[in-house]
Amino acid sequence: MWATPNPNPQHYLRPPAAGRAALRKLGLTYSYATRWLHQEQKLNDRTIPEGDYPIEPTLVPPEFWPEREPVFWLPEFEAPRDQFRLFQNHPTHPLPWYLLGSSSEFYSHLVHPLSVAYFLNRDLKTAKWRKPRFLATPMASHRTLLVWNPRCAKTPPFAVKASFNRWVGGGNRNVTLYEIKRSVGISSLLVRTPRADFERHGILLLDDPVGLLHKQTNAGLLVRDTPRQLGRRQEIVPVFSLCASGHGRRPRIVELVQSSGLEAAVWVDTFILTPLIYQAYFLGMTEGVVSEMHEQNILMELRNCIPTKRFWHRDLGGVRADNDLRRLANKGFEALPAGIRLADLGEQCNIFHRWLRDYLQGSLMYAVSHALRNHFDIPTDDFVGLYEARARKLQILIFSANGIRTTRSFEKDFQRYRKRKVPSFTWPWKNLEAALRDW
Repeated sequence: MWATPNPNPQHYLRPPAAGRAALRKLGLTYSYATRWLHQEQKLNDRTIPEGDYPIEPTLVPPEFWPEREPVFWLPEFEAPRDQFRLFQNHPTHPLPWYLLGSSSEFYSHLVHPLSVAYFLNRDLKTAKWRKPRFLATPMASHRTLLVWNPRCAKTPPFAVKASFNRWVGGGNRNVTLYEIKRSVGISSLLVRTPRADFERHGILLLDDPVGLLHKQTNAGLLVRDTPRQLGRRQEIVPVFSLCASGHGRRPRIVELVQSSGLEAAVWVDTFILTPLIYQAYFLGMTEGVVSEMHEQNILMELRNCIPTKRFWHRDLGGVRADNDLRRLANKGFEALPAGIRLADLGEQCNIFHRWLRDYLQGSLMYAVSHALRNHFDIPTDDFVGLYEARARKLQILIFSANGIRTTRSFEKDFQRYRKRKVPSFTWPWKNLEAALRDW
């Protein structure tokens, strides 16, 4: 059962043919997972706005890039429970079975092959390394892994965000204590709202409910939700996959626009910009959270190749809590797990409009515009004017329904709203469809 780990990452890689065979075998039982996986791995051309930091993983061996569809054995070690810091969004929920060690006194910690040397260098004296049980392959992010037991087809695949001790996209990609606290802390706030309430407003969550960190390291892991079973004609597509144009093919978003019969700007407004602005306001003003709505964190739902206006939101480590907004929505922070404080959920300042502009408009909409501009007439400002008009009108409707005065500066109005002393707020609509009729 126990084995001394090999620090060479190549040791864990399956040969390409064997890796492809393992994925095909997984797809025989869990086709929804492998269909989603294809979108994540193969349709990612890493397009970024001019002037942004490069995201080419130059310090990562190419054979571990998601585009190569690598499959590898996943090392893991176990240690006594008191050697770990465990964070969980709900104290009564059972832990995922794969985090449990060989007895009730131990936790098991999954390790990316590229991070084995990091953990060995920490000289974890109480740790025992297990013989690898699971195969894994990366999603669009190198450190978010789809994991499965190749010896038991009845066990569904699961996902973890594992520490990735390499420099990618402007920073080291270990899952730090800070990221774990923020992810699980935000999850503990959102889990109190029934999922059905979110779904009525087009919001589907890929949760990060549990984090685990050995006390001698600052490199842990997060448990991440995977999509539930999907129907044959139902798809989850990351926005970056819609916009990808590699291998000489047209971006899929071009095909979706053409098949709709709508003008490109109308399609983008109807199926992307308007519902996402609405969801950003709903989360901000009813939950007091603001997220990084860029093209990797937002995944579109399609049914029969038609967008449903529902989106999956992921990466709670990129979400910040706003104490003022949450207080005005008559919600507090009592649900935060022990060891997580408001300060761990982000600096308390007004970032709502800035983050929408930077991530939704500046990143996601940039990718959409980049994919469409060679095929359709689209606004020269990459939908900036449309974004401003839509956000302004929605905010006026929300404020008016709550008896709040508005001025010509909707961003200053929002700041003044955040500073109101009396908590009082009602969301004006029961669902997204009702809002669209008024908006």
